[in-house]
Amino acid sequence: MLRQISSLMDENEQLMALQRVRQETSDLIVHDLRSPLGNLYSVLNMLELVLPVEVLAANRELLDIAKLAHARMQDLIDSLLDVSKLESGDLILETGPANLKQLVDEVVAMASFSIDRRSIVFQTYFEAGLPLVLIDEERIRRVLTNLVDNALKFTPKDGRIRVEVTAVADQVQVSVADSGPGIPPADRQRIFERFAQVQRVGMRRTRGFGLGLAFCRLAVEAHGGEIWVEPGENGVGSRFIFTLPVYQSP
Repeated sequence: MLRQISSLMDENEQLMALQRVRQETSDLIVHDLRSPLGNLYSVLNMLELVLPVEVLAANRELLDIAKLAHARMQDLIDSLLDVSKLESGDLILETGPANLKQLVDEVVAMASFSIDRRSIVFQTYFEAGLPLVLIDEERIRRVLTNLVDNALKFTPKDGRIRVEVTAVADQVQVSVADSGPGIPPADRQRIFERFAQVQRVGMRRTRGFGLGLAFCRLAVEAHGGEIWVEPGENGVGSRFIFTLPVYQSP
């Protein structure tokens, strides 16, 4: 018994050490990426100012792709920082009334290049008369971006993605459904844990830090909402759902 207890303590210490290493690695990545990413943004803006109109027009698509990639990288860095702050309770949300339809439309527009390139059938549905929501708009925009990017990542070419926004009691419910491989039932809770890596049905395990969905969970819960995943329509794909509080005017 003593040997077993000692072994468990050693394993726990190893897990804690691994967690510290992962956190330190994340912090280093954030620190090292911020400066070159800022330089990239400045260069892109400078090119738009100095390039002749005809050259700018001929290369508009390439510049737009570069700007979208920069914005996505900036989101990833901000999410890395926010995960730590949300876990420690140090992040103060800047909440206010927001139009969720407008926010969803902006996120979908940002993803339009990937949607068109892969011939994805992308649908949105907004229930009539949706109320405003009380949110930190920047954080929820990143939640939506993560979920849409996640759906695009796993949906095959010519597949389908559908975003729905409906009112449920004193909350608004958002769902992002894809037609990709589903998530095994045993992993549907674990997928929102920090550093979790889940193998989707019929696919190899993907690489990455596994922080995107952890950020989504922490950000939604900080708003007083919930987030979960369930099978898609007719058991095909996955449907991520989260709730947000309705704005109550004074």
